Amino acid sequence: MAAIYLIRHGQASLHSDNYDQLSPTGERQAVALGAALKQRGIQFDAVYAGSMKRHAQTAAGCLQGMGCELEPTILEGFNEYDHEEVIARHRPEFGDHLSRAEYLSKHPNPNKAFQIEFELALHRWRMGEYDHEYFETWQHFNQRCKDALEHVRYNSGNAKSIAVFSSGGPISVATGHCLELSDEHVAELSWSIINCSVTCLLFNSKKMTLRYFNDYSHFEYGEGKSLFTYR
Repeated sequence: MAAIYLIRHGQASLHSDNYDQLSPTGERQAVALGAALKQRGIQFDAVYAGSMKRHAQTAAGCLQGMGCELEPTILEGFNEYDHEEVIARHRPEFGDHLSRAEYLSKHPNPNKAFQIEFELALHRWRMGEYDHEYFETWQHFNQRCKDALEHVRYNSGNAKSIAVFSSGGPISVATGHCLELSDEHVAELSWSIINCSVTCLLFNSKKMTLRYFNDYSHFEYGEGKSLFTYR
């Protein structure tokens, strides 16, 4: 069977004017991941990535750390949903970064406060009742992620080790697709995915299965501990 390694991007720039940009920590995470994969003896035969900047930056750092010279094939189906739109439809005042920051600063745990609001925003998006308010509905996002995964499965030739640099949302959809999970459980998966973690799927012409999910063992020991982040 062949393997697809779904790699979440490194830490991006949350609460900044440009989220789609790796932080200095995110850049180090990508290179550290590549070095860890090389140490495990993993070599990619094909590489794919979403079209977002954080995907490209993570791919570049990881491949550098591996000493891999392959160039990623871009598949927009692996792009993350627009989290700014999702949160703004739930709390319109959150569309302004300053207003959001001011609201969160009033809470003893701003990250937890944001998490609560974002979970509510995701539920609103998934329920379908307000589909007309979103540029991309949950159902469309879900389907395009599955389509991108199937494209990799059937268009990678003889490649046996395939990397996909993406985001938490598409990785959750891909995992849920393999396990036949409900939309609610798919959404729950995304909260646990660590920056620059690896989820591995095995596939052949007849089936696709989950080998492991959200492996971040490369950040559990030594200097890697300082690179462990969720967001």
